[in-house]
Amino acid sequence: MLKHPINKSRLSGLQNIQQHLLQQHQLLKVVNSALPNNLSEHCLHATYYKNNLTLYTNSSVWASKLLYMRAPILNAISKSVGDRVTTLHVKVLSKKHSLETYKTPKSPSNKSIQFLCNANKPKHADKLSVAMNKLINTLQKNKLSN
Repeated sequence: MLKHPINKSRLSGLQNIQQHLLQQHQLLKVVNSALPNNLSEHCLHATYYKNNLTLYTNSSVWASKLLYMRAPILNAISKSVGDRVTTLHVKVLSKKHSLETYKTPKSPSNKSIQFLCNANKPKHADKLSVAMNKLINTLQKNKLSN
């Protein structure tokens, strides 16, 4: 048993996370207000911890441009936080972490489902045929509910 709680905050875990995300979103707004429009579009996320600000962008070109804007960014954040921000880090998010790469799955067409039905012989009792029948039934149910 732990004698002292790890999280001394009165908020629950989820509320604590939501509060941090809200603070980070507000930081991002402050940073974006200090930047030109074409540059602020590429500043994706901001975090602040112990006088260190970390910005996330989508390419190294924009990262270098953000570093050139170090002084206005640090001044704006210092005014917002009320404490002197000393360090700015800029990190590039890889394409696999980008929000744009996640696509919603497409449901199969009726033709595809019919092809699976024809390819699977229901007379076979092996594990693969049983699993395929379950998949076909699920796809047909999902197709009807959509």
